[in-house]
Amino acid sequence: MTYEQTPAPEIKKRRGCFFYGCLTTLVIVILVCVFAVFAVRSLVRSLTDTSPMPFPTMEMAAADYEALKTRVGAFREAVDKQKGVAPLALTSDEINALIARGTNTAMLKDKIYVTIEGDKIAGKVSIPLADSHVPFARGRYLNGTASFKASLQNGVLIVTVDSVFVKNKPLWEAFMAGLRNQNLAKDIYSDPKSAETLRKIDTLEVKEDKIVIKPRASP
Repeated sequence: MTYEQTPAPEIKKRRGCFFYGCLTTLVIVILVCVFAVFAVRSLVRSLTDTSPMPFPTMEMAAADYEALKTRVGAFREAVDKQKGVAPLALTSDEINALIARGTNTAMLKDKIYVTIEGDKIAGKVSIPLADSHVPFARGRYLNGTASFKASLQNGVLIVTVDSVFVKNKPLWEAFMAGLRNQNLAKDIYSDPKSAETLRKIDTLEVKEDKIVIKPRASP
């Protein structure tokens, strides 16, 4: 007589508190990350716009602009030929006119509107954020008032944003860190002639409501 052996009932392993504790922690981490993503996107969108900010129209008579172009052109030619030449001084109105109408300053057009008070450069900015590495900022613009730093280092023109106020509030530092690393004049070096001229400039100073450009001494 044979007996069939009844298999022993399968005992299910019970998951302990450690497993459920880890699962709960993972869920919390995911929720925090999702919340952070939405918070950052909301913050970026509250500080930026989908279109650039319009700047004041630069009013300068045609004859005055032609005289300005002639003065700047003569300075540039003298620098290129390393002739003795006095420093070039430009007011904020003259700079804005050159930015709005010039070809060598096209990289700054619609991005900066300059005001100079004493030794400080300020004004309005409308910066496209496509290359800023700021999350969720592609296709958006940072519009506000700002102060700038301008310097010439080893023949390299550097124009950077120092501080920005958006909607009457200072821009948060995490945003500013990326902006301060952008040289707004970097594209000027795509023109070899402009780059060569800049290498012959000694200093760029801001004083008495003007930017003063001094060429290197002739060898």
